[in-house]
Amino acid sequence: MSTDRITELRIRGMRAIESMALDINGLRVLIGDNGSGKSTIVEALEIVHHAAKRISHVPDIVLKRHGDLRSLLRRGCEELQLGISIEGGGPRVDYDFTMAYVGSSPEVVAESIDVRADRNAIEPLHAMKRQGKSVRIFDPSQRKIRNGEGIVGTDGEPFTVAEQALALPWLELSSQPALKRLLDALDAIRLHVSFETRPLWQSRELNLSAGPRWPSVVEPTTKLSRFGVNLPSAFQVLRNRGDGGWQRILQRARLGLGDDLRDLVLSPVGRGSIELEVVWGAFPDTPMPAELLSEGQVAYLCFVALCEFHPESSLLVFDEPELHLHPELLARVTWMLEDASRVAPIVVATHSDRLLDGLEDPASAVRLCELDERRAVRLLRPDRAKLAKWLTDYRGLGSLRADGYAPQVFTSVEALPEEP
Repeated sequence: MSTDRITELRIRGMRAIESMALDINGLRVLIGDNGSGKSTIVEALEIVHHAAKRISHVPDIVLKRHGDLRSLLRRGCEELQLGISIEGGGPRVDYDFTMAYVGSSPEVVAESIDVRADRNAIEPLHAMKRQGKSVRIFDPSQRKIRNGEGIVGTDGEPFTVAEQALALPWLELSSQPALKRLLDALDAIRLHVSFETRPLWQSRELNLSAGPRWPSVVEPTTKLSRFGVNLPSAFQVLRNRGDGGWQRILQRARLGLGDDLRDLVLSPVGRGSIELEVVWGAFPDTPMPAELLSEGQVAYLCFVALCEFHPESSLLVFDEPELHLHPELLARVTWMLEDASRVAPIVVATHSDRLLDGLEDPASAVRLCELDERRAVRLLRPDRAKLAKWLTDYRGLGSLRADGYAPQVFTSVEALPEEP
């Protein structure tokens, strides 16, 4: 379990984002018009998450999954720079990497790791610096460093790494705690989009055979997989923890599915797989398979499992959690996310005014993405004092925004003092 959390995301030169630093603390809710940069922030976190993997990052992630570096670059920008900061398990660590075209080939042209033992220090301690293929480790105790091609450099001497690969995953970590912390935190980012909850008849029309309605293979897990495909296995793990948490899970499930819910059972279906079934009080002897639940009910159960596993992540990111949920279910999911964000940070991108209305502290949580006159994204946040006055007449920020009064309460992030 990672004790480090992602506390900042930095983006330069990506689509509509010219330059941005997003602070991440507790629950961070991103709102804004279509095309205003919310999904770009989510996509940037997905690219950064894969920086922990021993792959050739540019072809395997940027080209195959994100459509080419050129499609990510902002018009007029020649470089795409992404970075994150982690805190919690030791001094703050900043990690940044830059990709650009060298000739006609997209490559990693710079990469750095800086350790800030003192928040107020003007200059950080450099742990790693890369320029082009040349990488240098600044650590006197480090003796051997190995890259993906097996090239070894000695302490104080630069070594080379493949142009399209990140150096971080290939470094030997034994004598540099910051490197191990960074890899663990990157690997523990959990990014989700809407769960695959469509009814079976729609799944069969599309020839889909995976999702929370379907059986899953029983296997150890510390997370709910994307689209909720391992939901039965995830609930099996949670049920077997034996720490009293199962009753809490059932209580949360009843808040969404009704007091008539008696239990969630995992039934074997052969070949090492189990399926999720719901036991209702009216039919205690005939559990209902998950395939017969509504889309919203299945999605809600996925959120229950997601929040139970959340303490083991460094950051949870969810794009449009409101899909398939009626307003009351969405309000309960919002409360669960707020509660989970007290343990580890959560970033949510949403269009839902009802979700905004359900927030306990919208002045702290919400960031508005807006395009300026150059079509570059800028971040705004609610002015706490102004919002408080407006909320004497509105039930929440969402209702206020729906009536067109958001410009009255939002101001530039830089114009307001940093909140504790």
